[in-house]
Amino acid sequence: MSRKWFAPLVCALLLASLASLSSASQAGDESHPGEIVNAIQLPIDWETFQGNGSAAVSVPHVVELHTATWCLPCRSVESEMGDLASWWPAVLVIAEHSSLDSPDPLALEEGLQLKQHYDVTGWPTLVVDGHWKLLGESQSPDLTSLLSNLTTEGADLPLAGASALAIDSWSRDCLDCDITVGWSVSGDGGEYLLDIMVVQDRMHTTALTLDNVLRGAEVLRSVSGNETGSTTLSVNLSEGGEDARLVLLLRRAGTPETEAGSQTPLASSLPSEWFSPREREETDSTTILLIGALLLVLMVPAFRHTVPALFRSSSSSEADPPTGVHRKSAEEE
Repeated sequence: MSRKWFAPLVCALLLASLASLSSASQAGDESHPGEIVNAIQLPIDWETFQGNGSAAVSVPHVVELHTATWCLPCRSVESEMGDLASWWPAVLVIAEHSSLDSPDPLALEEGLQLKQHYDVTGWPTLVVDGHWKLLGESQSPDLTSLLSNLTTEGADLPLAGASALAIDSWSRDCLDCDITVGWSVSGDGGEYLLDIMVVQDRMHTTALTLDNVLRGAEVLRSVSGNETGSTTLSVNLSEGGEDARLVLLLRRAGTPETEAGSQTPLASSLPSEWFSPREREETDSTTILLIGALLLVLMVPAFRHTVPALFRSSSSSEADPPTGVHRKSAEEE
């Protein structure tokens, strides 16, 4: 190879490699509508009735568990969320109950809004960072692998370029009073959806004690990259739970684009809704008597032919011995 071609060839190769790195970087920075770009949480002190957000902390990932108290497969997934709390306590888990037409005392309209927003079709379903879906109890064990991969790829929250979140103030008058939260979004001028939530642990139902339960919220509020506001949430913190916290989530605006977070085949179909059991139909005594009388009337014609025949057969066998017996007696005489 001639030396005069060597230098231009090396330069061309370097330019090609830089172009490929640039395209790979752009692909890695690709954004998706619906994904969570920032999230913070702030514990609420039981003995304090107002405060600011100086103690709020950022969370690396958000796991939204769509569940129901009547959903038996959800129990195993809730147990896995407890294991996740030991493995990576900083990950935020929010249990969103949405089956309003069922005997679920924890169901909220806001949970249903989020379920519909992400096109969740059954329980239990995990939505991770507003982008990855894990369906049912068969796919949920892959959650830790998914979170590990996201961390390895540098996809922890907040995402690069995302607007900042802050809780400016919060207040309430008593344990069972509404909570007013002052918040702010600051950064770029993009369009986002903001959730302001109250999440509570150790919520007691008839037979369950559940953590990370969504108790009250304003969800999917359209905001710009620079906006402040105040939201009042209706929630009774003294009603069967402990360890409440305020949560703010910032989602990209638009129809969510979700991806499968697991390739594990579903072991069974997910319950898509709750069906009330059929009420037991009780028949009163009058109806039973009428049905019995009707059956008796219908059976009378059959009795007229069968019962006398049975009696005639019995009496003739007793009064008239068989013919062979009479012949035998005559011969003996």
